[in-house]
Amino acid sequence: MKRRGLLFCGLFVLALIIVYLQPVFMQNASDSRMTIENPIKAPTTMNYEPIAAQGLAELIGEPVSDFEEIYGLPVQTYRSGYEFEIRVYNQLDDQQYVEINTDGESVQAIKVIGAGGSSLAPFAMGMTLTDLTELTMIYPNFTLTQNDRTISFELMEEDMNYRPLVAFDNGTFAVLFFDQETAQLQAITYLDQTTLLKLAPYPLTEGERPLFQVSQTIDQAQADLEKETLAFVIIDKLRNQIGLESFVQDTQTHQDAVGLLADLTNNLSDHLTSQRIHSYQRALSSEKTSNFVLTNDEWQELLAAKELEASASIFEAPVYDPTFTILSWFSNPRFTERLTHEQSEKIGIAFSEANMVVLVQEDVEGTEDSTSDDLR
Repeated sequence: MKRRGLLFCGLFVLALIIVYLQPVFMQNASDSRMTIENPIKAPTTMNYEPIAAQGLAELIGEPVSDFEEIYGLPVQTYRSGYEFEIRVYNQLDDQQYVEINTDGESVQAIKVIGAGGSSLAPFAMGMTLTDLTELTMIYPNFTLTQNDRTISFELMEEDMNYRPLVAFDNGTFAVLFFDQETAQLQAITYLDQTTLLKLAPYPLTEGERPLFQVSQTIDQAQADLEKETLAFVIIDKLRNQIGLESFVQDTQTHQDAVGLLADLTNNLSDHLTSQRIHSYQRALSSEKTSNFVLTNDEWQELLAAKELEASASIFEAPVYDPTFTILSWFSNPRFTERLTHEQSEKIGIAFSEANMVVLVQEDVEGTEDSTSDDLR
């Protein structure tokens, strides 16, 4: 009986402990779940808020004639091979480079490198990310409606730090490119919603992007040559901004770049796994979530097969707008390092529609080929 009494008392005390402490345990468990879940949910449900449009943002979507009343006639025009052409203005001004994308009627995008004056307001070249946060919050998530369909995309941490996106209240946008070394604003691309979605610089999280349509009236081979020239001009401009000498334009290096591009795109299965081929094909489709870039190992195998050496190399697809892509490279440490060597180097650039190769080689012989002085 004594043992039964002790057992009963023990069970009674244990029951009291469970009854009185259960709310404490449950509350602690609930608090733990809130601590983990809340930070995850908050950024994914917050859509962007636009700021007032001013300056160049107000010219997006307007007639090209209105733009040219301010900037004059273009000094150079490049064909993209798609439903837009690229017109360059103020190219002779060392302090500023301005180009637009247009279908011949309206302004679809404006790209500015270097000083921009009051036309860039509320932004200013040389400003920092901290300066930008005083003007607007930097949003990670954007949900847009295009032709009655919802398209969403998300900026990664690196995007928010070096390629943030700002929306204006007139339905236009600006991608701001911050220099990797100085963390200062070095270029801006203003663009309409359709162009933004077609370029798709940020990972899609919902929907499918619209696609650029290949022009049926333009010689694609000629357009590829013009894009190669434009790409050299932009790389040269950005190198000069940070005090580096121009690359040497070398005929053989260019031919090597053309050969590498043709070999890769014509013989994908010889150089890529089936999974990587799928990634490449997906990047060119409306289901693209990111661009396709060759890995270092893939490059080494490709160069070895051609018995070529390179100090740097890039393959990216799709590249519809050379300037926009190169501005993205110079705000990305993985690409900036490849294009900012201080020693004298030769460069070859090749295009095949939306496929782009950049090949950089040591200038061992001190080749004195022509540079882009006549183009800048």
